[in-house]
Amino acid sequence: MWDLIIIGAGPVGLAAAIEAKRRGLSVLNLERGTLVHTIYRWPVETVFFSEAKNLEIGGHPFPSLNPKPTRREALAYYRRVAEVEGLEIRTYTEALEVAGSEGEFTLHCRSREGESFLKSRYVLVATGYYDNPNRLEVPGVDLPHVLYGIQETLGFWRQNVVLVGGSNSAVEAALDLYRAGARVTVVHREAEIRPSVKYWLKPDFENRVKEGSIRLLLNAEVKEIGSREVEVRRVESPSAMASSLRLPADFVLLYLGYRAVDGLLRRAGVRFGGPEDAPRLSQSYETSLAGLFVAGSAGFGSDTRTVFIENGREHAKVAVGEISRRLERLNEPA
Repeated sequence: MWDLIIIGAGPVGLAAAIEAKRRGLSVLNLERGTLVHTIYRWPVETVFFSEAKNLEIGGHPFPSLNPKPTRREALAYYRRVAEVEGLEIRTYTEALEVAGSEGEFTLHCRSREGESFLKSRYVLVATGYYDNPNRLEVPGVDLPHVLYGIQETLGFWRQNVVLVGGSNSAVEAALDLYRAGARVTVVHREAEIRPSVKYWLKPDFENRVKEGSIRLLLNAEVKEIGSREVEVRRVESPSAMASSLRLPADFVLLYLGYRAVDGLLRRAGVRFGGPEDAPRLSQSYETSLAGLFVAGSAGFGSDTRTVFIENGREHAKVAVGEISRRLERLNEPA
């Protein structure tokens, strides 16, 4: 039986494993994809918004050629940290169910070898959110040219792209696509792009809109997606009548944010609530099911914009610290 099984091997899950191992716990990470699978799936040329020091785990310095590291640098860094720390990680192993109670959990898992069961005294969920984008509930959303992100821009050269959203990711993608030769129209339901868009992206985007390189439709919502066009409903001002537009669309990209991957917690019977529909957590990030903890965005429902590697790694330390203290009490001689 393991002392702790961590579901997820992203930066926060790795930070939790390092903390647990240094406290003398037997610890195992389960990851349904490859190591730091979320970052692996990001666009190839991604540059982090955070500085390298804010992405470090386990006290290992993050060497980078620039203040803001690239995806490629991050993949190399986290792989090397996992190797140096000697972490026990089972990739391509998905946790399907968590059952039991504090001190004796059973995890039902599936890997390439088939299904299996693992035992652990404690469980920590660090599954992130990138695999769970917010959907647009309109006709045509399941057509093959509707995407929730891209890895490279070349495939969109000279294509009509309708991009839905107004956050950092949407603005950055619009700029990348425009510079890759795409004809980009951004559709955003609010009266302006989000004020929180990073300071180095916002003026660049606004200037491209002013010069006509990127078309921006504000106060606009997609009503239906067809095979080669998108129907948009737009209200240009509070006193104006709504108008309907049909935009040519070879591709439709949806950047509507994410919510936590929390199905495992729900199936385990964890209580949820609040405006963000998030699990009820103690100050040590324990769920309503004793012995089952979370770290990072897995515990924050739809409030994913406030959780980063920088604070998620701190959640991990707090949670593992509490688990370690309980195990020490359990092992004290009677």
